[in-house]
Amino acid sequence: RYQDLYERQISKNNMQVLNMLNAKYFIIQNQQTNEPMAQRNPGALGNAWFVKQLKWAANPDSDINALSNFDPTSTAIIDQKWEKEVSDKSFSYDSTASISLKSYKADELVYTTRASSAQMTVFSEIFYPLGWNAYVDGKLTPHFGVNYVLRAMIVPAGQHEVVFKFEPDSYYKGDKIALAGSIL
Repeated sequence: RYQDLYERQISKNNMQVLNMLNAKYFIIQNQQTNEPMAQRNPGALGNAWFVKQLKWAANPDSDINALSNFDPTSTAIIDQKWEKEVSDKSFSYDSTASISLKSYKADELVYTTRASSAQMTVFSEIFYPLGWNAYVDGKLTPHFGVNYVLRAMIVPAGQHEVVFKFEPDSYYKGDKIALAGSIL
């Protein structure tokens, strides 16, 4: 998916896609010295943000094509295969809501949120369902893909801790087998 995103959006300099991927800097050519230099991207959206609305996509092709003309600050594009994850939940945008990344490790990300209503939350992290689990205040909570490659979830109203943990079953099964083998 990321290769498709690169070929169909990033290589065409789609700034909205680069912003949703939280690209903080671009390497550009300095006009005076002709040397490469870093330029800050003021449009980078950060680690996570709340959106006002969902735009449904019929399939992955319509999902990636919709990225050509959208505003990631207000809209998340979601494939219809995730309809069951959001159809029975409601959310309404709260302009005073906040979310921040509290800690970051390769296998665990911790966010803190505060909102007066449930929020559709987009995380600038690649959605990979195999092994990644999401927890809100320690309770396993569903998350899903949006914007072709990112992950999202509906975070309830109030103050919460949202944690993404990489907990692949194969690792834990292998660990148990190795322990049993060592004991034998």
